[in-house]
Amino acid sequence: MTIRDWCEKNGVSKNQYNYWNQRVRKSQKTGKETTFVDITPIISPVDTESQNPVVTSDFQIFFNSFQVRVPFNFSPNSLAELMKVLREL
Repeated sequence: MTIRDWCEKNGVSKNQYNYWNQRVRKSQKTGKETTFVDITPIISPVDTESQNPVVTSDFQIFFNSFQVRVPFNFSPNSLAELMKVLREL
């Protein structure tokens, strides 16, 4: 499979692929371990009128043994700082 095919299959732009490829290679040179984070949307209880689950803009991040719930109005800078702290633990 070519890089182009993989990117199309996984919904990743070639620029994103190249960016992450470069970061992974750079971290391998420095001996740092590259880790990925699972992110899942939060589905609220079923809306009683429509009987459909309500999807909010909140999401959860699973990183190592930590689970972080991130509200829809989060501060990107605060989240970045939190991820730095979690990475050091």
